[in-house]
Amino acid sequence: MCRMQRSASALIIALTLAAAACGDGTMTVAEYADGAEELVHEMEQRFASLDSVWQAGPPSVEGAERYWEGRMEIRDDFLEGIRDLEPPRTVARLHETSLDLFARITAADEALAARVATFETITDHWEWVATPEGRASDALLQEIYAFCRATQEDFDATAGAGALENVPWVPADVETVKVAFGCPPSGQD
Repeated sequence: MCRMQRSASALIIALTLAAAACGDGTMTVAEYADGAEELVHEMEQRFASLDSVWQAGPPSVEGAERYWEGRMEIRDDFLEGIRDLEPPRTVARLHETSLDLFARITAADEALAARVATFETITDHWEWVATPEGRASDALLQEIYAFCRATQEDFDATAGAGALENVPWVPADVETVKVAFGCPPSGQD
């Protein structure tokens, strides 16, 4: 699997689930995480399908145009879905950070798509990765991976709260959240 594909999958999982644990709506953190997981799953499936179609034939300018139109539609739908979630107040800051990162990766993909639109020929399916826009996107993905790992640690820390469920003096609304962002281990991004 190429780096762009791994990056897209890890990004989707990490950021969506991170966003799922945020906010100030009426959902619980777990309900929000479930909604985000659904969005991530759908996005991953759509990216996998798009990548498969793109790689099935020889690379071409026309094919790249279709690929990037599809990619931007997926990014836009995902960002809109995350924005539509109503996160609990306890994770509002995390949600805002997630939205910022998702908006930035969407903008990075827009810049990369604009760059690809200037190509007169395409000889490799992923040749845009070596462009300045591709390198900028990769740098952003590294930031997203770091955020993903830190957020996963935060969620993992809630696992101990489950042991307090029946302790009378602990508020009943203490919530344990179990998620798996699928973040690449440090050094393997």
